[in-house]
Amino acid sequence: MSQEMSTPTDTTQETLPNGVDNSFDDGSGTGPELANAPAPVAAPATPEVAKPPAVGLDWKSKLTTDYANSPTMQKYTNTAEGLNDAVKSHLELQKMMGHDKVPIPKGPNDLAAMAQFKKAFNIPQDPSGYNLPDADFPESMNGATIDKDGFSSIVHRYNLTPEQAKGMWSEYTGMIKGTFNKQIQEHEAHMTGVQNEMRQEFGDAYDTKVELGQMVINKFSDDQDMNDEITSLLSQSPKGIKFLAKIGDQFAENKIGDFKYQQHAVSPEEAQKEINDIRNDANHPYNNEKATSGERQRAIDYVNSLYGSIQKSGAGNHRG
Repeated sequence: MSQEMSTPTDTTQETLPNGVDNSFDDGSGTGPELANAPAPVAAPATPEVAKPPAVGLDWKSKLTTDYANSPTMQKYTNTAEGLNDAVKSHLELQKMMGHDKVPIPKGPNDLAAMAQFKKAFNIPQDPSGYNLPDADFPESMNGATIDKDGFSSIVHRYNLTPEQAKGMWSEYTGMIKGTFNKQIQEHEAHMTGVQNEMRQEFGDAYDTKVELGQMVINKFSDDQDMNDEITSLLSQSPKGIKFLAKIGDQFAENKIGDFKYQQHAVSPEEAQKEINDIRNDANHPYNNEKATSGERQRAIDYVNSLYGSIQKSGAGNHRG
């Protein structure tokens, strides 16, 4: 009895569901199609939704209608910041409540408010209430006057406080002193220039010439005021000083009154001219041997003094 052997079924090729060929499946679970498939794409992130703006504190809704709609409340926002601003304003107002209230006058005719304003700032009822000190002027400003009462009336008209009035008074008097000192300095500089110019022209005779001219003014002035005015006027310029010197010279030459005892002062040029005139005058005691010894000696002494003034100025080196 023959025995048939059954042949095993070939299972190397199977058809997977949906027609996928698995004949090359190596057991790893990745066939050719799966190995070459594109990598999976990540799903897009869910976009963030913007949060709605925070709702304000809405503190005004808790106020009564009159308060909420008042012009004052309209200045503050309906937020936490607005509420803080409103509270801050209230606290500052509370601090001010402890101070005196001074109304601001609406104009010159608001007499009631102006009276309260003056009282609050101690403005005196009349100008004398300022009690301003006397002007502190230096001795060089003797005779200078300043209208303190007039100044007080002006500052009172503008309702200055006592402190303001005293400060203005100090500034004003200081300005006057500064102006005066500047004028004095300018005058002194001018006079120094005039004197230097005349000293160059008159030489050593300058002081004597001016002194003789001053003697003339002293002699004929009615009083000291006239004396000072004329002297000041003539001494302001070289022309005035020359005029003053000529008057003195004329009186000294003519030996008028008190001037007969004054020595006649001359410039180097005048001295040389006078020497020449004396030498050319045969009847002059300097040349006349018949003159008395006293007259002759005085003439010689005088001519020698003329030579001395020339020598001193450096204009010559003559001897008599």
